[in-house]
Amino acid sequence: MSATRGWSTELEGLRGLASLWVLVGHISLLIHCHITLISSPGIGVDLFILLSGYLMAKNYVERQHKEPWQRAETIRTFWIRRFFRIAPLYYLLLIIALIYGPWFGEMRDTIAHFYSGTATASSRYSDQSLANILTHFSFLFGLLPEYGFNTVLPDWSIGLEMQFYLLFPFIMLVTLRLGYAASLIGIMALCCAGRYLLADYYDAFEMPSMILIKLHMFLAGMLLAEAVRRKSLLYVAFALLGPVASVAMGMGVIKLQVIMEALMIVGMAAILWQYPQGSLMATLIALPRKLLNNRLSTWLGDVSFSVYLLHLLIVIPLIAQLLNHTDIEFRSDMTRFLIVCVCAIPLTYALASLLYKYVEKPGIRMGKRLLKPKLAEQAQ
Repeated sequence: MSATRGWSTELEGLRGLASLWVLVGHISLLIHCHITLISSPGIGVDLFILLSGYLMAKNYVERQHKEPWQRAETIRTFWIRRFFRIAPLYYLLLIIALIYGPWFGEMRDTIAHFYSGTATASSRYSDQSLANILTHFSFLFGLLPEYGFNTVLPDWSIGLEMQFYLLFPFIMLVTLRLGYAASLIGIMALCCAGRYLLADYYDAFEMPSMILIKLHMFLAGMLLAEAVRRKSLLYVAFALLGPVASVAMGMGVIKLQVIMEALMIVGMAAILWQYPQGSLMATLIALPRKLLNNRLSTWLGDVSFSVYLLHLLIVIPLIAQLLNHTDIEFRSDMTRFLIVCVCAIPLTYALASLLYKYVEKPGIRMGKRLLKPKLAEQAQ
């Protein structure tokens, strides 16, 4: 989720779209307004996962001459970069989520009082135990069913992302020995096998916060990066094994989600592919690229991580207060949805912009300062 401009800027727009999708998706669910596709924020998370796999593979391949994969220092550098990209903002909002967790639980109960179908265990918001705190600060919570979905933040996917970062350098080392496609497809197959060999462990997770449940989609993004680099339709077909693995694992994935996973892979390939200038495909794809490359889309991408982590801290109490103090419950489903969107979206993006400027960017700079002496040594 980097703001670096050294790669296809269309990815910024896609990331901005993913975070907006998750935001409005959660609003629609909490306000009890079903809108096809929009009310499936998990698909937006899948888009984030594909983008993450794509970017990690693309950047690693492009840096392999300067930062060889076999060197321990390359792995260390990678982990430090990713930690300082994620941790500063996450820790700040995690502290808020833990301190005010009981209050957020009350707000969540208020929403459930009006719309019982949205009810969830509010106790998971109010868990201020040492175990919950330590597992979240160490990013181990995603591996533990009891803690994988245990704060008001949508941080189950953050734990998932950190597990991917931990494994990623070793996955790349395996590809050096066994071949890129064979390695990634083989790992996908192992994840699917694990679903049945470790069925109780997989099934214990309320959300797919454990890496083996979602690793196939990260791998699909990695295969897609190679497809674009090689201009290989065969690798696009390999990437489409990701949705096939979703079906094979059978973790409650709905048909719409599988279809959208496949469409997102094909769509990303179409947008990111390098076409001959003046060709029909270059003309057809020009408008989507322009929409994803404009200043608004780039800004949406910049603040996407802040929006993603922050939005439930805004949306849950806002909806609860609107239900308590207005007549919004008597409005039509779509009217309720639009009212909350008008209130929540500007506030969320305004605060996210501040977090991006004063927390995310300084955190990234902190990581770079920490790495600077080591990188200077390597250059000598």
